[in-house]
Amino acid sequence: MANQIRTVRGFVVRMEVGRAGLVVARLLEDSGDTSEYQIEDLDADPERFNERLSKLGILRDAMNRAEPVEIEYLTGEGGDGPRMLDRVVRITRDSVAAFGKLDTVDGFVTDLQLFAENRTGAQAEQADRAEISLLTGALATSNLVLDMQVPERHTARAQFDWVLAAYRNGEAVRLWFDAQTRRVVAVGASHGSADDNKTGAQLIDGFVESLSLCVPGVAGGNLARVRFTTAPAFFGNGNYVPLAPFVPVTLDFVVPKGSDGYRLFEAGLRDNLRMQVRAVPLAQAASDTPPKQSVEAPAPAAADTRAASQDAGLADYWLACCPVLLAPLASASRPVWIRIARETLDHGIEGVACTEGLPSNDLSPLTLRDLRIPYPAQWTGWGCFNHGVYRFQFQLDVPFRLCVDDEPLCLHVDADGKTRFAHACLCGECEVVVSLEEWTCDKTFSMDVYRLR
Repeated sequence: MANQIRTVRGFVVRMEVGRAGLVVARLLEDSGDTSEYQIEDLDADPERFNERLSKLGILRDAMNRAEPVEIEYLTGEGGDGPRMLDRVVRITRDSVAAFGKLDTVDGFVTDLQLFAENRTGAQAEQADRAEISLLTGALATSNLVLDMQVPERHTARAQFDWVLAAYRNGEAVRLWFDAQTRRVVAVGASHGSADDNKTGAQLIDGFVESLSLCVPGVAGGNLARVRFTTAPAFFGNGNYVPLAPFVPVTLDFVVPKGSDGYRLFEAGLRDNLRMQVRAVPLAQAASDTPPKQSVEAPAPAAADTRAASQDAGLADYWLACCPVLLAPLASASRPVWIRIARETLDHGIEGVACTEGLPSNDLSPLTLRDLRIPYPAQWTGWGCFNHGVYRFQFQLDVPFRLCVDDEPLCLHVDADGKTRFAHACLCGECEVVVSLEEWTCDKTFSMDVYRLR
């Protein structure tokens, strides 16, 4: 009866060494069947000791590493009788492929899946892997693969933990990957681009209207949706807001769930606080058009028309980054100035800004600034104050008086006599008037107002 040689692939799930050196290996085949294969008597035929022991070693190591094997076995005609193992090939599932050209991508992790597939294949076995989905600033989803069976297992585990932490915390990551196979080779922190002219980022002030965990157009998302209404921007250290028309616009921001920025938006919604957000319009980032340099109302659509198209897709969204949560009235320490009038300080008394009829040696008329003629001047500011005790601090070398809502305040002088102070407990909108008795146009008006408690 002639023996037949057959080939099968699978995983070693059990090994047994019995009496007389009989070795039996149970194999889980790719078809799902379980079969037993024998190595001929280890105690017989001394000329084949090394061959049989080597087969035993390969089977043992493959079982310990859960690696597939390919077996050629002999069986009787018709498939009857024991299956005698004739040749063993150990196949690794480790990722040892060479990498070609490397690319990088920055983005937020929107989906992360870990696969362990103990299967054999016709040409190559599938290694354990993690599949990563990134949302980039260019309005695109990038799908990459992280091999979990690289020879440096600890490195692969550290890379996976890094990506998992970024997914949970809503942090951006930077991945280096093979351009052809999409295999990740390195993981790093993403710091983004600081060049707003290239990224199209804009600084937007306003208030959070709503916060939801569902973003239309994002599958399996790790993103939250923030409805944000814009407000006029502040200028200068005094938080000055000019009296100019402004049309509030409602925008849709996208922010990763669980991130520090997400928690700031939560606080802004809960406490009704003003926020300042640096945001990138996704539609603009995805196109080749240059970014806008200055946008007073950052969206072209009005609030009523925008509500009808708010679910049109991610093209209508902004990617929020670097949100700043501001104190009530946008400053905990300083008032918000609604209007400041200081014309008499800068231009002189009305009607005498330029004194005519007094020629100089070059026959040009002299201004009030040139003549240094003292005159009474006034600085007036209308501001909104958080409740607290405020200090008014001046460095002026002319006599002056300070009134808040027509009530004069007592002025105190420091030890060197150069700085004067006044204090008041204020809340809400107040009028502050500084009256200077002997002011000249070439002097500098130095005043600061800040909160003590």
